[in-house]
Amino acid sequence: MMPPSGARFDSTRDGPQRSAAGFSLVEVVVAIIILAVGVLGLGGTTAYIVRQVTLADVMSERSAALQSVIERVQAMAFDSVTTGSDSIGVFNVSWSAGTGAQSKVVQIVTMGPGLHTTAGNPFPMLAPAVPDTFEYRLLRP
Repeated sequence: MMPPSGARFDSTRDGPQRSAAGFSLVEVVVAIIILAVGVLGLGGTTAYIVRQVTLADVMSERSAALQSVIERVQAMAFDSVTTGSDSIGVFNVSWSAGTGAQSKVVQIVTMGPGLHTTAGNPFPMLAPAVPDTFEYRLLRP
């Protein structure tokens, strides 16, 4: 009697024995699950990176608007620094100066997109109108 194709006879057992070649269904399913977990992890990391880059861009624009107002206030004569406002990019910037003989405290408020936290939510979210206050001391020359 001839053995079936792909089978061989084992002298210690009765009947033909199939050779084990390829992957079993369990191995394929486990590999797919591991791949799916890795791809989901990459997706989550990508979303986090996009959020961080967006926040960094907003904070850079806010810093540039603030720096522009500080330079403008520094260029003014000491006695002419009072209150003012301007729109720089997507930010509305306003400033007010206190009174003093030798120095003035200039309070600069930028209003625009930024991080905002709400009660009950531990994660800060990007909001369209977030105020940020900065104080700058201007000295009489």
